[in-house]
Amino acid sequence: MTLPSIGDLAQTFVTRRQNTALKTRMSQLTQELASGRSADLVRHLGGNMAWLSDIEHQSVVQTGYRSAAREAAATASAMQTALESVHEQAVDLGANAVIAGSTTGPTARGSAAVQARGALEAMIGALNINVAGRPVFAGTDLSTAPLLSGGELLDAARIAVAGATSSSDVETALVDFFGPGGGFETGIYQGGTDDVAPFRLGGGATVQLSIRADDPALRTGLRYTVMAALADDASLGLDGTARNALMRSAGEGLLTKSDALVGIQADLGFAESRIAQSESRIASELSALEIARNSLVAMDPYDTASELEEVQFQLETLYTITARSSRLNLASFLS
Repeated sequence: MTLPSIGDLAQTFVTRRQNTALKTRMSQLTQELASGRSADLVRHLGGNMAWLSDIEHQSVVQTGYRSAAREAAATASAMQTALESVHEQAVDLGANAVIAGSTTGPTARGSAAVQARGALEAMIGALNINVAGRPVFAGTDLSTAPLLSGGELLDAARIAVAGATSSSDVETALVDFFGPGGGFETGIYQGGTDDVAPFRLGGGATVQLSIRADDPALRTGLRYTVMAALADDASLGLDGTARNALMRSAGEGLLTKSDALVGIQADLGFAESRIAQSESRIASELSALEIARNSLVAMDPYDTASELEEVQFQLETLYTITARSSRLNLASFLS
């Protein structure tokens, strides 16, 4: 009579180990059948993880470019909205200022001056806009809004034109105030003097969104708006004719000098187009990488189901053998 090669306790441990291994494998197969992906990539790829690692790396890189493109798109959109607001305010005020400056009565001039003060606040508010806590028209200085308030700008302009005796004197003083080294640069503009770094969008593509609130075109618009606001200001020692001339000149300047602002908007529109193209390219590359990754990690559902059925059969067989072994006793063995 041949005796068992291992004892009962050892047999119990072997059975438990087989049971655990089969349950673990069945769990993996169930997961793979549900997800369509391998639960053990090292085993599935035969230990060669180089291709998968490269795909994962490229996915991380492209995801970073996608984030940069989205940030660039949000920044450009905010800039475009702000510039549109500034342009609309300038055109509306310009038309009314020309009409007010061409009349003889003070009522229309006073109304246009009130509109100019409101437009100045609206323009500055638009240019002080921020995206995700970052002022977009402040250059490299991200700590504060680029422009002081409209009231502070008017106060500084009043000081600059103090003593002017004619409308041309006021215009000259304001040109100096808004020019290089003038009071606008030294006291009103609070942003940086350097442009922000371009957004890197992958594939060698970059986009520069470097419009600042001290741009010459924006200064010109603010200058004529301030001129219209001061045309009816009591602090200026001008007669009615000079005030009308100042208002009319401000309106004409707002209408005729808006081309530069339109040019900025057009350049920004081209930048938005490049950003949109980059977003489309990045999305395509991420999609291609996902397809490549799936081709590496995907499991054949038929093979997985077949193996799952086989493991289930093995587990059932093990349970049957274990149940029968547990009913053995010495009397049954000797009979």
